[in-house]
Amino acid sequence: MATSITFTCGVCDSQHITQDAEHWCPECDEGLCPTCLIFHNSSKISRGHVVISIENYKRLPQNIQSIHQHCPHHDRKYQNYCPNHDIPCCPFCISTSHSECKGLQVLEEVVKTSELFSHFEDMKQTLKDVENNIKRIKIDREGNLKSIQEQRNKFQSEIKQVRQQINSHLDKLERQALENIKATEDKVKHQVETLLSKLSCSSREGKDLENIISAMTDYASDLQRFLGKKQIESEVAKSERYINSLVEDGSLQQVSINCSIDSNVSGILSSISSFCTISTELSNPSIILMKEKEKQAQIMTIQPPAQTSIHDIKIQLIQTFKLPTGSYTSCIKGCTINQSGKMVFADHDINKRLIILNADGSVDGEIQLQVPFDVTSIDNRSVAVIQHETIQIIDLSSNRIEKTIKLNSMVTSGISYGQHTLFYCEPGKNIHMLKPTDGSHQNSIDINNEPKGTNYMYVAFHQNNLYLTNKKIIRSHATKFLGESLGI
Repeated sequence: MATSITFTCGVCDSQHITQDAEHWCPECDEGLCPTCLIFHNSSKISRGHVVISIENYKRLPQNIQSIHQHCPHHDRKYQNYCPNHDIPCCPFCISTSHSECKGLQVLEEVVKTSELFSHFEDMKQTLKDVENNIKRIKIDREGNLKSIQEQRNKFQSEIKQVRQQINSHLDKLERQALENIKATEDKVKHQVETLLSKLSCSSREGKDLENIISAMTDYASDLQRFLGKKQIESEVAKSERYINSLVEDGSLQQVSINCSIDSNVSGILSSISSFCTISTELSNPSIILMKEKEKQAQIMTIQPPAQTSIHDIKIQLIQTFKLPTGSYTSCIKGCTINQSGKMVFADHDINKRLIILNADGSVDGEIQLQVPFDVTSIDNRSVAVIQHETIQIIDLSSNRIEKTIKLNSMVTSGISYGQHTLFYCEPGKNIHMLKPTDGSHQNSIDINNEPKGTNYMYVAFHQNNLYLTNKKIIRSHATKFLGESLGI
């Protein structure tokens, strides 16, 4: 923070001589030319003063330079410190303004024992934590933007597929839907980009503060460090509060675009008020703010609500539905309910069908398959069905198989969907993760270390956990999304 301001020698000034200063004495609070520096270093009263160059003095910010050794009211050197008012004071200050204050301390001792360097190191570490968290937040927000773009592309494709099945009456509604999606994305994008811009500004301010601390550490007097510390602490705390506030005000919540296409669109040619429903969905932040100075990662996010004990949960029968009869007795192996309330049942190896019911229990239809073992909802329009060596993605609005994903082995187990990923069990081996959009293998969770004979059959994904069940024992097993076991 060097400036172009010139300083004159204080000793020469007192003799009405103008001479540029090349050094600065914080104790005397004045500049010194080379000649006066020699006398200054030789004088008994000042030979112990620590002198710095004018160039280094200029590197101190103006508010630190303005901290003086003498009282501006009485022109006396500060000798004491008042902890009640948190300010230094001269002998006259004590008698005029601090006569009733208790616990006045010797300023020199306070400065020596204040552990300034430790405080400065803590502040510098806090600034580094803020900067690191800014970088991580920017990466997280940019990743959220990318996922939204992928979601937009996905929904645009869905809209166009539905649009191809109906006549030109829906042209106007299609344009409206695409514009709504883009407008929603632009709104979210603007919010995220605004946050990124603020983070960049906060990052620059943090670096400026770090430079100020470094300058104070290297070149300021002890008193300047001591008194300047409180000013810097305020700015550092402000930067930290800003980063922490991003969690509290919801700025770090994950944003997703929801597009729920009306399942009746393909069968109706008129009287449609909208093509689809566009909305955004907020989920808990995926970013974890780190504090290095606390020696371990701290998760600074909104605490989840208290969990209800399973022993306190009471189940009540709300309604009973009757499934349509098939050629043989039904053998229901799995079921799913989507957000619109539509229910889908997997009638396994005899009738070999999917049974689809509306939210009110009325029959919506049936889809004949090979040997459906389990079914899971992907969205309001599509489900994924696992059967032997394949997973099939089925469009409920058209009863059409959209995609068939080939598996590496024969599988008769459950399937679940979450975090844009399909999960299924390979009994006795692994839990596999697939991306439904292209069928690519994402990851596997090794369960070979489970007790012998523990073959998991069904899997459910909920709040970043996988819950696995064994048909022979009443036991559940939770596994984090990244594969870390949390035995329950």
